[in-house]
Amino acid sequence: MMKRSIQFFKHKAYDFRWAILSGILVGTSYIPFPPWALIFCYTPLWLYATEESRTVKDSFWAAWVTQFVLSIIGFHWIAYTAHEFGQIPWSTSVMALLLFCAFMHLYIPVAVALGTWLRLRFSLSAGKSLFVIAILQSLLERVWPVIFDWNLGYTLFWAKIPTYNLADIVGFLGLSSIVLLFNAWMGYIWLKQSYVKKALTHLSFLTLTFAALVGIGYWHGQKWNHFDGEFRATVIQANIGNLEKIYAEKGRGYQEAITNKFLDMTRDAAQKFPQTDIFVWPETAFPDYLDQHLLGRKHTQLLSNGLAPLGKPLITGAYSKDINTDEKIDHSTYNGLFLVDANGNNLDKPYRKTELLAFGEYLPLSEQFPVLLKLLPFVSNFGRGQGPTVMKWERNGESIHWGGQICYEGLYPEFTRGLAKKGADVLVNVTNDSWFGRPSEPQQHLYMTLARAVEVRRPLIRSTNTGISTAVLANGDVLQKSPLHQEWSGQFVIKYLKKAPTTLYVQWGHWDWVLLLIVLIALVTTGALHARSRRS
Repeated sequence: MMKRSIQFFKHKAYDFRWAILSGILVGTSYIPFPPWALIFCYTPLWLYATEESRTVKDSFWAAWVTQFVLSIIGFHWIAYTAHEFGQIPWSTSVMALLLFCAFMHLYIPVAVALGTWLRLRFSLSAGKSLFVIAILQSLLERVWPVIFDWNLGYTLFWAKIPTYNLADIVGFLGLSSIVLLFNAWMGYIWLKQSYVKKALTHLSFLTLTFAALVGIGYWHGQKWNHFDGEFRATVIQANIGNLEKIYAEKGRGYQEAITNKFLDMTRDAAQKFPQTDIFVWPETAFPDYLDQHLLGRKHTQLLSNGLAPLGKPLITGAYSKDINTDEKIDHSTYNGLFLVDANGNNLDKPYRKTELLAFGEYLPLSEQFPVLLKLLPFVSNFGRGQGPTVMKWERNGESIHWGGQICYEGLYPEFTRGLAKKGADVLVNVTNDSWFGRPSEPQQHLYMTLARAVEVRRPLIRSTNTGISTAVLANGDVLQKSPLHQEWSGQFVIKYLKKAPTTLYVQWGHWDWVLLLIVLIALVTTGALHARSRRS
């Protein structure tokens, strides 16, 4: 029996060898790996799917294998997070990872299977089918619901390939579409390898096109090197442990110890960076409520007493609660972002987190079925904010508008577009990545967040509990980065453009889907007509 099972898996592994290869190529070309196979990582899978003998079922399962392999490589940290955040055994955490890998990126096999169906239905050539699959995957990855909304466009930014500067026109999803089309082009060249002259001609054009996109990106990015305003922000990374964070959130001690640690580090940073204009603490760094009507509480008084001698304002994550609410109702608590003066007074209304973490900050379907909260009382149930909110900081007679993001809200392009439309001059992201281990997720989360600054062309400050804390300017320059899982403070000179223009991406979003759809229809139509003319 064992021998037969081994033979079965060996046979399947051979059948899906190109699918497995694509999974490895994609997984090892995404952050934090170098993008060594970026423009041909999907090519082996797509070539397999365009073979004449392949059925829709064959293509689906091959692509499923690809997405499973790339998910294992790129998102192995899911198991660590499930264990650390959910406090569940490692065996269960590994099962959670396997379920994630099995179902989270199904848009890849759906796109390949649909492309195969179109090839069979309309007798498309293998070459046209490659581009059909690339466009289908481009369109589906924009709408498919996922927990961690990644795409290959981010890799251009991570690798500092200047093409990333075009994100203020098409967004990083648009850049991902370009990468996928290059993969299809590489597949087409492979199909034409027996026609040496034609293959070399296409390879030359592909190389020139890629070089042109790099050059255009570099030239386009240069116009964002002009600034007319600046200030100095100092980020405090206190490296608070997970258990301390949990106990502080539940009101079981550690609030005072955490507050004192941040204050001590802030006092040290003030001596180290005396020209600081504003301090920035990470998500829920202040482990209590910080609303103006609750400033008489023990820990808010501790905070104001510690900040007063420094005479500088602070942006920090904290908890928020409405006036006259019943403290026994968990729903009245929000994960908030506050801008306060040296006495702890709110300088503007706080921002309350809108995009909540499922099972960590809310229980799915609990709004429709409140009884679930009684059945699962251990699941936190934070209130949901009202969407993108801008906070105003009056400084030297000028107003600086801050666009706040809490944790993975920085992964949502539409959210940051909303901040830019509301007049944000500077973006600030506060995060706690302590649940994700090292090194993949912190690097992935970092660059996916910093990418928002390029799309909307606003500087962004990122303050985290355990790293990676940094800042990026509107031109895409990433400043110094903090170490992981260490106490650290650093000052950033934030240069910005007053009344910065609105980018094409902010105005129109992912408008390029229309072009992709037109090209898709043209490919299918012309392919079908050509096939019909051959038959006649």
